[in-house]
Amino acid sequence: MPNSIRNALLRVAFLLGVGLATGAYFGFPVYGLLIAMSGLFFLQLFRVLRLERRLARRKRVCVPDGDGVWPRVLAGIHYQQTRVRKHKSNYRRLMKEVRQSTNALPDAIVALNSEHEIQRFNAAAERMVGLQKRRDRGQRIDNLLRHPDFVKFLRTGDFNVPLVIPSPRGEDCWLSVQLVAYSDNNRLLILRDVTERTRLSRMRRDFVANASHELRTPLTVLAGYVEAMQDDDVLKEAWGKPLEEMQIQSERMRAMLDELLALSRLEAKTQASLEQPLDMASLVREVAVLLGREGHKISVDVDDGLQILGEASDLTSVVTNLLSNAMRYSDAGTNVEVWWGATPEGSALTVTDHGEGIAEEDLPRLTERFFRVNRGRGRDSGGVGLGLAIVKHALARHDAVLTVTSELGKGSCFRCDFPMERTVRNPVPISSAGSM
Repeated sequence: MPNSIRNALLRVAFLLGVGLATGAYFGFPVYGLLIAMSGLFFLQLFRVLRLERRLARRKRVCVPDGDGVWPRVLAGIHYQQTRVRKHKSNYRRLMKEVRQSTNALPDAIVALNSEHEIQRFNAAAERMVGLQKRRDRGQRIDNLLRHPDFVKFLRTGDFNVPLVIPSPRGEDCWLSVQLVAYSDNNRLLILRDVTERTRLSRMRRDFVANASHELRTPLTVLAGYVEAMQDDDVLKEAWGKPLEEMQIQSERMRAMLDELLALSRLEAKTQASLEQPLDMASLVREVAVLLGREGHKISVDVDDGLQILGEASDLTSVVTNLLSNAMRYSDAGTNVEVWWGATPEGSALTVTDHGEGIAEEDLPRLTERFFRVNRGRGRDSGGVGLGLAIVKHALARHDAVLTVTSELGKGSCFRCDFPMERTVRNPVPISSAGSM
């Protein structure tokens, strides 16, 4: 037993003995003992109440001199208070450093809870979004950033790809928005100024569109002269092969300009409408009939009762480019399979060929402009390397995703997944399969 506790017990025994002896001297030993016990009780109660009052006022506990239980208890409390104050000081210093570091970031950082309510933000958020601490803390972020794409971005919960939206402060500014999850479903909203990048992209798109448009006129003139020269028997006899090559290359250039213009138009468009249902099954059949005359067998398996909400021109371009691509990279007479139907997530269109296949390292680059897996074969067959780029942008307008799987020597499968919100079912669904 510690000496302090033993000494405290000896003091209590001594005081009780004094009380008992004093009471016995006056002839009431029990009363003397009770008075001594009451005195000890009220003394300890007074000390407890004084300690509780000091703790409630968050005052530092003073450790008295001497031995016994109370100095040890108060010394322990004093030690814990010192530790707590030290931790609080370290925490305040750390939070100050965190605030200073986040305020130094050029990107806006907004901390959101699970309900998308603003908890805190840095100085860049005040400049870029116009947030104010007293006014906006506790507000839902979609009450302040009301762009429809951002509201949809929050609702879908797919935060893998950053979203680009115009700044709420106007001035032709653009922001890249990304959400990063951290503890307990809280999220960090990161906004980056991409105005310069967006302007450069717009300038590039406008330049490509304008240049493609301007090149069409001289190309038409040159193609006309080549055609006229081919009609001349004398020139055709002497220059037949060069003139034929010139005609082929002019047609290839015209196709390239057409695809560049189509790609520029797609990049400039907003999301496709959700109001107009499109008979996807009929569209697939029409394209398959048109392209099936080029020496390939096209097997079609479609759900006639399944429609898509979107634009016919864009989806026709998707089906045409995917089928043309499959036929271009597979031998004549081989089978190309097209499937259109429902999936648990919505609907899907797949185009499968049994051609040469695609190397795994080339798959991520398939939708790049002018990229061709087999450059020689693509050029010989008339491909310019823009078809899959057009498919990617047309699908993006319909909230769809392109996935490509392939194995060298066995063929490739191009799959377009459409979300449930763009998928509608006709009252009379009829499954249909056939070959073109």
